[in-house]
Amino acid sequence: MKILIIDDEKSIINLIRMNLELEGYEVYTSLTGLEGLEECADKHPDLVLLDVMLPDITGYQVLRKLRELYPDLPVIMLSAKGEVNDRLLGLQLGADDYLPKPFNNEELVLRIKAVTKRSTPAEHKEEKEDQVKESGIVIYKDEHKVTIDGKTVEFTHKEFDTLLLMLENKNKVFTREKLLQQVWDYSFEGNTRSVDMLIQRLRKKLGPYAGNLKTIYGIGYKYEV
Repeated sequence: MKILIIDDEKSIINLIRMNLELEGYEVYTSLTGLEGLEECADKHPDLVLLDVMLPDITGYQVLRKLRELYPDLPVIMLSAKGEVNDRLLGLQLGADDYLPKPFNNEELVLRIKAVTKRSTPAEHKEEKEDQVKESGIVIYKDEHKVTIDGKTVEFTHKEFDTLLLMLENKNKVFTREKLLQQVWDYSFEGNTRSVDMLIQRLRKKLGPYAGNLKTIYGIGYKYEV
């Protein structure tokens, strides 16, 4: 698995690279945002670790471009900023996770595995098993693709996994904590607001079917049919 680190702190890059290579990952690095975008186009990484503070453009600007060019590429934001608003902005822009510095290497590896666990397409499935259909929404699990009324709509990994989970469990109410466990694969330290932000993004992309994604006040969400 190939990981691209975009961070201007060489000491941080070297430490992350060493630890990830010990875990068996193939690691590439960039010191600026623009260089990172070029490296991404050249190396086609399976995941990007992206720092917020970069010397040329911000990590948020890089994230916007990555989402435009590679909508299903997993991205974990890294930042010395620990404020809630910074985390929420990254998640709102489509980051799959947000890890404040300094962080423990074991936690970083855990989050990488959690983000990528469900991103590898299953193999050798029959067509019926590959597809989940509901009204005008079709989810192609093997292709990690969603069409709405026949048009392909791009979803991030977390958005895709959440929509798939809810359509495979129609009318079932999921608490925010349960969604964190099911989609993130670990407790997100009580930051259930990240679930709310993800649901907002899902509704925008679902278009005419946004109303089916119901808020159960004080509890969580369900996809109602």
